[in-house]
Amino acid sequence: MTCFAAIQMCSTADVAANNAEIDRLVRQAAGQGAQVVSLPEAANLLLRDQFDYLETCRTEAEDRTLALCRALAAELGIWLHTGSLLLRQEHGERIHNRAHMIAPDGRITARYDKLHTFDVALGGAGDFIESRVVAPGERGAITCDAAGQTLGLAICYDLRFPYLFRALASAGAGVLMIPASFSPITGPLHWEPLLKARAIETGSYVVAAAQCGTRDGVTTFGQSRIISPLGEVLAAAEDDPAVILAEIDPTQVAETRRRLPVLRQTRLLEGVRHET
Repeated sequence: MTCFAAIQMCSTADVAANNAEIDRLVRQAAGQGAQVVSLPEAANLLLRDQFDYLETCRTEAEDRTLALCRALAAELGIWLHTGSLLLRQEHGERIHNRAHMIAPDGRITARYDKLHTFDVALGGAGDFIESRVVAPGERGAITCDAAGQTLGLAICYDLRFPYLFRALASAGAGVLMIPASFSPITGPLHWEPLLKARAIETGSYVVAAAQCGTRDGVTTFGQSRIISPLGEVLAAAEDDPAVILAEIDPTQVAETRRRLPVLRQTRLLEGVRHET
């Protein structure tokens, strides 16, 4: 059994204030027994105008939030998943939306760049083209180990692409990490059903740390969740910053996949045939 924590935040344009909140909440999670702690998407910085990230973000080597997370992991002896950090590219004109897994000695053991950028037409203020600023990941699916568990890494809009999670689970991931800054337009209808679907269809735990609240006119949905391989909500946050925790048991992943062997029963399709 491993204790996982999902941290719900209301990150703002003030990196120093965000870092102080990360420090407080990560210490709280570790004090409550968490061995693996996850932050939400964009933990270091959330701005009203995405084009401002191009001037505001720092490179990975310069980012103060990543440095803080590495120091906290080493001091507290925990695995720390950064959710995602918005980082300036070393070479290029856009930014990365990047997750890191940090070991209890402060080493970065895995990096994942958001594969699917949030390019949508929800109408009015809901229209958003993330790829104008964020370069989509090129390395594909990423798994990593933490505290004896194999994790599959994803970020927010990735949630809508089942093939990614099937690939992660087929590669051995039993815990799917899905940090988010989810839209309040789609959140009430889609957030929890999609999280449950990804858990159920792969027989995996889901740990989904989310941004919440309103800052500078921008609202995020909150509602962080930890979900079992059978789709049961094990821990839930509401609309305010919070720490939620749940025990994750790898034997439950194995047992769920034995009873519902969906991954082994998958049949490759050769296309769709239209018959009349």
